[in-house]
Formats: sequence, structure tokens, C-alpha cells
Amino acid sequence: MKFRSKLETYTYKKLKEANIYSEYEQHRYELLPAFTFQGSKIRAITYLPDFVGDNFIIECKGFPNEAWPLREKLFKYYLKNTNYKFYIVHTQKEVDKLISELKN
Repeated sequence: MKFRSKLETYTYKKLKEANIYSEYEQHRYELLPAFTFQGSKIRAITYLPDFVGDNFIIECKGFPNEAWPLREKLFKYYLKNTNYKFYIVHTQKEVDKLISELKN
């Protein structure tokens, strides 16, 4: 399996060690559908989180780009009526703390 960052690799290993089921980059969410505006096709806004488990979603964010704040807001809006918990981790220490929380 190939990961996009060292933090994603670390998170994957820690989830496996803790026997917490999750899938890596398997679920793409459509936050805003594609549409046509004045004859121009506008692409959909989608989001591909790093890890999706039974009731949680984890995003590993080392260095967020300028598009991230809007995508994060749209995704939180998408999740507002679901049972998913959404976590954003920036460091290995935050991953360790989250794994401990998920095990309980």
C-alpha cells in the first residue's frame, strides 16, 4: 500500500496495531454536485478522507493548502446528520491520543 505522507503511514500502522478497522482512501464524498452555469460545466467538489472506519473518519493534515478550510466546512456540513465522528490529526502525538480514544 502506498501512502501520501509519513503521517498517513504512521496512522495506518497505529490503527492496525490497535485492531481498529478502517479503510484507506476508499470513500469519496460528493460535497457539491457538478452543474452547468451559463453554458459552462462546473466540476463537482469532492472529498477523499484518509481513513474511514465504522463510525469515524480521520484526516491527516500536515500542511493544509488554501482549499482545505472550505472543503473542511463543506464536509462537516455533509456529516452533520450522521453518526460519524470526524478527526483531524497533525502530528504523531495527536494520532497516539486519538487511537487511545478510539479504543475506549
